[in-house]
Amino acid sequence: MENRTRLVMVVGGLALALAITFLVLGSGQKTTATTSLPASSGAASTPSANARANPGRTRTDVKNPPAMLPANPIETLFAKLQEGTATEVDLDALKRALLAADPALATTAIRDFLASGRDARTGFDFTLRPGGELTAPTLRVLLMDVLGRIAKRDSTADAAKLARATLEKKDSADEWAIALRNVAWHEPAATGYLTSKAREMLAYAPWRVAPSSGLLEAFDVIVFTKNAGLTADLASAQSDPNEQVRHAADVALDRLAAANPLDVMNYLNANPALLAERPMLRADYFAKADLGAAGQKSALEFYLGRTDIAEAEKTKLLKALATPATFVSENLLTEPPPEPDDAVREHAILAAVHEWLVGKRFPPLESQLLQLQRRLARE
Repeated sequence: MENRTRLVMVVGGLALALAITFLVLGSGQKTTATTSLPASSGAASTPSANARANPGRTRTDVKNPPAMLPANPIETLFAKLQEGTATEVDLDALKRALLAADPALATTAIRDFLASGRDARTGFDFTLRPGGELTAPTLRVLLMDVLGRIAKRDSTADAAKLARATLEKKDSADEWAIALRNVAWHEPAATGYLTSKAREMLAYAPWRVAPSSGLLEAFDVIVFTKNAGLTADLASAQSDPNEQVRHAADVALDRLAAANPLDVMNYLNANPALLAERPMLRADYFAKADLGAAGQKSALEFYLGRTDIAEAEKTKLLKALATPATFVSENLLTEPPPEPDDAVREHAILAAVHEWLVGKRFPPLESQLLQLQRRLARE
């Protein structure tokens, strides 16, 4: 009898300790305890409350929602967001709790909540912080982000599977951004699928009229694919009525040209009318050529020999060739490019310029080539 009493006390004490741990995590306070999430995560909610929390999203599970577990940190934060009392500290605390929890239980809790169709805004924009950390605009985006990080860390397909389902409908551009990233993390070779979805995203007029921050960050997925076939799509977006879309397209095409210079140059040479109205921008893309690579050197020589390209555009290219400009930023998916070896690049340029001058390849550009040769020889 005495042993049975002790066992009940021990089990009861462990249950109480776990409950306190989750209540602390849900309130945003730090703890060093190892956490385990409750398997059930749905909270009772009326249709009117759901509509307020998530305007525009259809609720599919209203009649019989799962029973609420007050100790579940997702439900705790959801309640705070609905009340308008949640802070950025609370958002970060939830992410830490989910990432520290048993992966299977965390994944189940996240998937259960997402399946309920509920959502709440956090009061923040979709923002990438140093190191790739995300400040999410909604609870759903936050949970999709965390699920992607768990799946990437543990090499599981959970986030990619959910992402592909998300990409079958157009509920949220911000959710699409995270879904595209999660697919790319788990299936980096699925560039054909990502290209198709990126093109679909760019063509969806309602999102382009009023672009969210997530939509603008998702242009980085195009850079990840390295698909030069998207050059035309980006060139079209560069003329979009929305200034933010135009800027995102400018950055993405510049970075795509840096990530895959040969294919972008070949694409532009094969489509001479593309960017004809923005010749100096086209010159910047060709200026990224590595003249130490035979294929890129040939593509640049073809460009310099084109009669439809004005001398002013070719002059701009030659001036930028030694130190081409590039965009450096926190990106949704891709890593910053490595620092170039200026000495190696300049050596390759000098060798090519010498060959062109001796062979009289481009007589109309002789003066510009001599200037480039002298400038690099002094450096």
